[in-house]
Amino acid sequence: MKKAHRLHKYGNLMLWAGVLVWVPYFALRIIGESPSLVLFLPFHLLGVISGGRMRMSANKQLGKPVEKRQGYKRVAHYLVITSLLVWIPYYVLKLAGRTVELTPFLIVHLTGIFSGTGLMGLGGILQVIQKKRKG
Repeated sequence: MKKAHRLHKYGNLMLWAGVLVWVPYFALRIIGESPSLVLFLPFHLLGVISGGRMRMSANKQLGKPVEKRQGYKRVAHYLVITSLLVWIPYYVLKLAGRTVELTPFLIVHLTGIFSGTGLMGLGGILQVIQKKRKG
């Protein structure tokens, strides 16, 4: 049981490390530098994917049931999935040798990620408030 809690904690740390890798990237962009996306993307993917897998594994070890996504959870899930799938056309165009502007794809990606995770967080907060009112 203790191992699973630790795994979940490390999964969270990996997720946050994967997200926060963009802080120095954007700081460099703000001061006028042009850092290579290729240097930051592998660390982002490593942190986010492995962190998510670690958390899923920990939840399974803890016996947490896989819940059916309904209502706002389903919408939030689809927002996140769609924001990830936006990179498929981007890389298809890049591999085809076309010049592709990163900004529109990044805006769609971040909008989906922030709105999806924000909706999940807001829904979780509302559930806690409802439980406290009932109990």
